[in-house]
Amino acid sequence: METNVNKDFGKRVAELRKKAGYSQEQFAFKCGVDRTYVGVVERGEKSPTLNTIDKIANALGISKSELFNF
Repeated sequence: METNVNKDFGKRVAELRKKAGYSQEQFAFKCGVDRTYVGVVERGEKSPTLNTIDKIANALGISKSELFNF
């Protein structure tokens, strides 16, 4: 079975962001990225860089490996 890692990762980020109570705009500010970029990542349209993955994990207060628990 083929999977789409970008979509799975994006769904995971959206799930964790919402659980943390952040809007996309608030989360983008906390990560230091543009709000539209958060949407692009959450829809699985782009792969974030390793630096951005680190920023996402830090903004959520979780380990990078937890982002990939999908």
